[in-house]
Parts: sequence; C-alpha cells; structure tokens
Amino acid sequence: MKYLYIVSSPHGGSTLVSLVLGRHEAAANLGEVSFIPKLLAMGELCTCGDRLAECAEWSKIFETLAAEENVDMRDSPYDFYLGDAIKYRHGSGLVDHEYQTARRMMSAKLRAAVETGALLASPGRLVLRALTPPAVKRSIVNTSKLYAAAATAWNKALIVDASKLPRKAAHLYMQDPQRVRILHLVRDGRGVVASRVKYMSADRAAQRWKHYHSITRRILHRWVAPADRRQIRYEHFVAHPESQLRSLCDWLDIAYSPSMVEPADRMVQHSAGGNPARFQFVGEIRAADERWRKVLSEAQLDLFERIAGSLNREFGYG
Repeated sequence: MKYLYIVSSPHGGSTLVSLVLGRHEAAANLGEVSFIPKLLAMGELCTCGDRLAECAEWSKIFETLAAEENVDMRDSPYDFYLGDAIKYRHGSGLVDHEYQTARRMMSAKLRAAVETGALLASPGRLVLRALTPPAVKRSIVNTSKLYAAAATAWNKALIVDASKLPRKAAHLYMQDPQRVRILHLVRDGRGVVASRVKYMSADRAAQRWKHYHSITRRILHRWVAPADRRQIRYEHFVAHPESQLRSLCDWLDIAYSPSMVEPADRMVQHSAGGNPARFQFVGEIRAADERWRKVLSEAQLDLFERIAGSLNREFGYG
C-alpha cells in the first residue's frame, strides 16, 4: 500500500493529475483531504454528484473512522482534526465563516510560521518533533488514519491526496516513510499568474508562486529521501501522459494501467475538493494551457521576470 501526496501551487494542475491517477484500478483519488471537514460542514459535493456527507462510498470511510475514533465526521466535521486548511474568498469552494473566525485564522497562521521555521531550521528529527505544534502532530496521525480507512473500505493499493501542503507532506513522510511518496508538481509560473490575476495583482501572484515553490523545495530536499520524492512539470505530463504515467507507476510499485490514458468510458471518482473542473472531467488530457501569452501584458511579464524568472528557468521554463 502506498500514499501519494501531491504538492503544487494553486492553479498548478494537481486536480487533473490526481484525477488521471485515480483512474487506475488500484488507486483512489481522495482529492484535497485537508478540506474534508469544511466540505462536510458546508454541504459541498463529492465528484459523484452527491453531497460528501451522503456519498455511499465516503460513508464507508466515515463509518470506519467513527467505529475506531468515536467521532462521526458527518455529524461533527471538525472534531476529527485534519489540519488548518484555510479557505479564502477567492478561488473555488465556500468559506465556513462560522468556523473560520479571525481568531482561528490567526492561530493557524502562527502554527504555520512555527511549523515552517522548525522544518527549515531543525538540525534533526528529534528537535523537529519537539518544536512541532501538538495540533500539527494530531492532524498527521488523523490524516494517516483516514488514508488507511479509505484503502481498506475501497480495497485500493494507492491512495492519492492532492492537498498541496508541503509542510504536511514532509510530516506525513517522516511518520511513514515506507508508504508515503511525495510528488512535487510544477507549472510554468506565468501560467499560474495568468490564472490568479482574476483575483490578485500580478506581482503578488508571482511572489506567492515563487515563495511556495522555494519553500517546497527546501522542505522536501531536507526531510524526504530523494528516492521517495519526485518532481514533474505539468506541461510535460499533459504532453506525454503515457510515458509520464508509466514512470510514476514504476516509482509507486504498481503496474501501469492504460485506463489512465484511454478510459473505456467515464469512470466515476469520489474525490473531495479541488478545482470545479473535476466535475466536467471525462477523460481527455488536453494540451497545456498557454493563455498567459495573451492574458499577461508586457509589463506583467517583465514584473514576473524580475520576481520569479530565475526560479522559473530552474524548473525548465524558458
């Protein structure tokens, strides 16, 4: 059994990659696990079309956890803590303002700062463990229990989580290095900025992209063994899906399945959270979106170059 955790920036392609992997007969794409409590609280949908709390497949997982942990997430979503997954007004999905108060957001940001500092500066795992906030430790334990419940309930050998959080990825790996594998998905920063300028300035979008991937590389390189992490470019994945998927399957110790690239018909998945495009996905892996060439002005492209051009080139983008 393997757990694949995908880290990528917002608008980085994780929804598509996780959906394609989820078409493997031995795999289950859970979507964005860290947001499950919020999705339940707000009555949001599973990709099958049912509310997550009413989905028959997810109910198997919730019932397993209820029996083992004495808490039913359908009734008390936040009592099974999966981490501080802050949802902002922009982007997809709803914000649970009743739960996500200013005080909780401040606490979450403080925990994130402490956790990031510990991951970047701790000389070893013993010190890191001592510095890691108790809430973070609890979220890692609970997330692993949810993975195991999903693998058992759905009889799957590979569980895919596209929650994107590099700090959580590192902690999950250190807790269970035999099972956890980390996929760092990179998309051309100009494409990400073009997607985000609808709700934030180009310079902030460029800064956020650079910060995310810089921190991700530092954390993963420090705490995850090279053999257990892999970096791929989204554009390469959609341009050469079969070769990319064969390589990923070899890495994950599962046989390659043509159903990932050439599904016989639409396969219903039961993923939670992610880009709204997950509801329209019918199997076609489209070419990389290069709208940034038309969307971004020369001034915005120059701005991106000054802020993040060097890192973009390090990832192979000219």
